Amino acid sequence: MEETVHNKKQWVLAAAMAALLIAASWFCVSVWRATPAMPVYGNVILAVAAFLVLMSGCGLIALMFYSHRKGYDEPARSNRTTARE
Repeated sequence: MEETVHNKKQWVLAAAMAALLIAASWFCVSVWRATPAMPVYGNVILAVAAFLVLMSGCGLIALMFYSHRKGYDEPARSNRTTARE
């Protein structure tokens, strides 16, 4: 019985998320059609900005993997012993 309730909750959640996706898509398309077309230089600027954002995101993720593989993310350790009096 518990599996059935869990599956129903998942289906309700999936249906709600699908409804939100459809509503957001409809809103975006309606706003897109209502606005005037962007000039060519605006499209070029938008494409360059999207490319730069994509490259910086890929670069940051690559640095994260590099840092993890080289061990820079490990906690600091010391081999020194402290002299206590």
